[in-house]
Amino acid sequence: MGNSISERWWLVTFASFVVILLFFFNHSPRSNDISVLQNLTMPITAFNSFAMPNMQSPLPPDMVENEEPAPNSSNQTGTISHVSASTSDFNENPEPATSLVVPLPDFSDNMKRERRSFQVPFPGLQDAEQSELTDKIEATTSSSSHVPVFDAQNQEPPKYNDDEEPIKTEKVGKCNIFQGKWVYDPIGSPLYDSAMCPFFSDTTSCRRNGRPDKEYEKWRWEANECRIPRFNAKDMLERLRGKRVVIVGDSINHSQFESLACLLFSAIPDRSHFDGRNRVFRAESYNLVIQFHWAEFLVEVIVNKTDGKKTLKLDSLVPTAWKWKDADIMVFNTGHWWVNRKRWDFFQYKRKVLRNMKIETAFKVAMKTWARWIERNVDTSKTAVYFRGMSPPHFGKNWCYKSTKPIMDESYRLTFGKSLKDIVEKTLQGMRSPVKYLNITKLSEYRIDAHSSIYRTKQGKFLIATKQQPPAMVADCSHWCLPGVPDTWNHLLYASMVLDSSRSISTF
Repeated sequence: MGNSISERWWLVTFASFVVILLFFFNHSPRSNDISVLQNLTMPITAFNSFAMPNMQSPLPPDMVENEEPAPNSSNQTGTISHVSASTSDFNENPEPATSLVVPLPDFSDNMKRERRSFQVPFPGLQDAEQSELTDKIEATTSSSSHVPVFDAQNQEPPKYNDDEEPIKTEKVGKCNIFQGKWVYDPIGSPLYDSAMCPFFSDTTSCRRNGRPDKEYEKWRWEANECRIPRFNAKDMLERLRGKRVVIVGDSINHSQFESLACLLFSAIPDRSHFDGRNRVFRAESYNLVIQFHWAEFLVEVIVNKTDGKKTLKLDSLVPTAWKWKDADIMVFNTGHWWVNRKRWDFFQYKRKVLRNMKIETAFKVAMKTWARWIERNVDTSKTAVYFRGMSPPHFGKNWCYKSTKPIMDESYRLTFGKSLKDIVEKTLQGMRSPVKYLNITKLSEYRIDAHSSIYRTKQGKFLIATKQQPPAMVADCSHWCLPGVPDTWNHLLYASMVLDSSRSISTF
């Protein structure tokens, strides 16, 4: 009997303890209730500034393009290279590029799916400013699938070849996208089929004019110290939406205008129009207008109606300069016409007419006149101004006739227009208003194979069929075939637009 009472007492005591314990847990604070799944999602949240493959970037759409990246202070992932794009400050001695590579852990698909469903406190991350997040580089679990951070917001196809690393930037150091080499790329080049653009002028229509080889179309420019974003016509159209672009200069800049029009037209042929007579390209669905304005010297040319003599008015831009105003993007060039003394007869400066003046002196005055006009008439906080460097011809010893391959000797140099090129660069460096320099001279020097050469027409017939003079004597070694080198100039123009927020471009 005693044992029975004792056993019952212990059972009641044990049951009471269990009830009290359950009551305690049911009324305890919930702050310590962390599930296993939440612990698993913490690493993803910790890296939530990275755009994971096949996932929407958590960065706001305008963050990467408009914010200057902060120096990377974390020990998280990625390859950081210094890339080029903005040339608002002309640094002749860019800092050397550096790189940082730190592995990022691989995450399972389940963890990726749960990333948006659960939030785990990660001190400082949710309240971070955009500028603190832009230096986070995209993580990837596959070496063959990289999506650049700046492209994550629109979910368009990657702007890089599959075997390329994404471009990343930080404040320190710069990369010159105009220093590099030509790479044979028959898969990725050309960027379009010339048959898509029947509006090409005779000067650039080499295949239509009988050029039998196509190898000159299959070369891609590759920078030495960084990756250039792959050209994406749809993305460029989006960046140019609602804008007016003016391209001003000589016939070679007209070739760049035709190239840009074709690059965009081939992407939306049913929603764009090219007006060759007025030199205008329109993409109605993007409210985009691209115009070409002829101004071979940039300054005014006065023609004497009696004897046809030409006078360059060095202290006055062309009378049509007012048409350039209020454009969103301006692309200028000059230089070729200054080299040939037979293209004018007199100079006029401060109301004095001069017959003899050093070409370099006259050119320097003309460039200062242009620079002064930009500073007085263009709001560079709203308008991006570019100046394209001199396009080199291949005459004399380096005649372009019969050339079918680029010059691969990296030490190769042309002396054409060097003094004028120096004046352009010094003028841009001394301007108060920022102007971006498309320094395409050196990269174009290697392309002796890509000129219009003898592939033009005369009186409706192929020049090569007229046989009036030896082919080498009539070869055009100044202008370029399309597709061809001007496409690369526009590719680098696009790259500068993509990478402009990094402000890490070096062009000298």
